[in-house]
Amino acid sequence: MKDVLQQADEIPVTLLVTLAYVTLAFLTDPIAPTDTQLHQHGWLLATEVSNGEPWRLLTSAFLHGGWMHLAFNTYAMLSLGPGLERSLGSLRMALLYIVSALGGSIAVCLVNAPWQPVLGGSGALFGMMGAIIALQMRASNSALGFLQYAGARRTIKLVALYLLFGMLIPFISNTAHVGGLIAGFGVTFLFMTGTNSLERWMPRWRIAYVAMLGGLLLHVLQPTTRWDWLARQSLATQDRERSDDLAIAAAMSLTGKSTVTASDLLAVQIEMQTLDKWLKEWNEK
Repeated sequence: MKDVLQQADEIPVTLLVTLAYVTLAFLTDPIAPTDTQLHQHGWLLATEVSNGEPWRLLTSAFLHGGWMHLAFNTYAMLSLGPGLERSLGSLRMALLYIVSALGGSIAVCLVNAPWQPVLGGSGALFGMMGAIIALQMRASNSALGFLQYAGARRTIKLVALYLLFGMLIPFISNTAHVGGLIAGFGVTFLFMTGTNSLERWMPRWRIAYVAMLGGLLLHVLQPTTRWDWLARQSLATQDRERSDDLAIAAAMSLTGKSTVTASDLLAVQIEMQTLDKWLKEWNEK
């Protein structure tokens, strides 16, 4: 078993992720993929994640929306990945990418509109930058002692610069960036670094981190406060009383009202018909 783990820890994860970027680009269209192609290959759509397609939380982190998007993220992956992979090892690098990608996708599902598509590896790439900061923090003598090093300050400036770009450019999802950054920082700081004076506090923080990530993932898969999920549950149940209660909850979630009227319930039905028609068109193309 030890030999198997040692061999697995030599797999070039950075190269494999880059190959996945390029492969999926050519399976869609490396120049200008259509929305239909990106939908079929797993871009992130929160309403479909909670409707039986949870793999979109990860597949979206390997898709890109054109050659510029692909080139930028591939460059970032090849710039950040090799050094980080040498520090962590291949298995930890793979875990970091997966957790960071999930963190970015979970953030999108919690914050963005459920029918707003999102794709790209930048959430996971921000997680890698979070991992670099975490490694630098754990290696220093104090929480902020790492800031005395030029490399650490450069990483933080890079994060701030990319977040600024996300604020200025409408189609960039800073939500995914922040989610990936927090997830990558957390998993590295708590699970992938050596011992120091903070170690006695690690077990409880690790439990809290896993509980938080697991709880948010469960909420993304079963979003009990989101109107479209509540409306689907209302249509799916055979219990008339429960169906009515769920429909009222959906209307309250959609309208933001504490009490709803018949017109609010009708609005939910109209929104659901529009959403289902839109999704059906994607699936039929």
